[in-house]
Amino acid sequence: MTDYELIRSKRRSLELRVLEDGRVQVRAPQQAPLRMVQAFVASRSQWIAAQQERQAQRPRQRWHDGAAFVLRGKTLSLDVSEGATRVFVSGGYLTVRVGDSDQESIVKMAVQNWLRKQARAAFEDSIERQFDWFAAEGFSRPVLRVKSMRTRWGSLSARGYINLNLALLHYPPKALDYVVMHELCHLIHMNHGPGFHALMDARMPDWRQRKNLLDQPCYQP
Repeated sequence: MTDYELIRSKRRSLELRVLEDGRVQVRAPQQAPLRMVQAFVASRSQWIAAQQERQAQRPRQRWHDGAAFVLRGKTLSLDVSEGATRVFVSGGYLTVRVGDSDQESIVKMAVQNWLRKQARAAFEDSIERQFDWFAAEGFSRPVLRVKSMRTRWGSLSARGYINLNLALLHYPPKALDYVVMHELCHLIHMNHGPGFHALMDARMPDWRQRKNLLDQPCYQP
C-alpha cells in the first residue's frame, strides 16, 4: 500500500498529488470514509509510481556561477558575481549581480523575483494574443495571477481569474500558449469532455504536440 498524507477539508471530491520530493498527498472531504480513500489511492498506484519516477528524474536547479538555467526552452549559463542587485539576459548567459554571490539562497531569490516580472509580461502577452475569439463570444477577459504550483500548469476560477504556473517560463512559448488556450477554453467548457476537446482542436489544432513539450524534464527550483 502506498504511503500518503491525508488532508481533510470542506472539499467535495478526492484529489491526489505527488509532490516534487515524491511524497503523496490525498485531499479528501471531511466525512469521506477511510476505506474510500484507501481504495482511491490503490486504484491510482500505477499513476503514482509514474509521477514519482518523473519527479526523481527532474534535474534540480543550482544557483551558483556556471550552473545551467532554462529560460523559455533555451539553456543559459548563470553568470553570478557581486554587485548591486540586478538580473538580465546577455547572450547565452543569465547575468546575476547580488551582494553575496556565494549564497545560493540570495541568488535564487534575485532570479525568482526577476522571473515573476518576466512571467507576468509573457503570460499577459499570450492571453492578449489568444483572447480575441473568446471576447467575440461575449466573455470577459480573466484576470491573471502568477503562482508557484506543484501539480498544475494552470487553472481557471469561477471568480474570473486565470492562474498560471511560474514554471511555465522555463518551457518554450508554444507550451505556454497551449496552457493559456486550455484555460481559456474552460470559459466555455468547465470539464474535459468531448466538447472541450473539440474546441481545443478548433482553436489550436496542434495542441497535443504542444502539450508534449511539458513532459520534457526541466530544471526546477
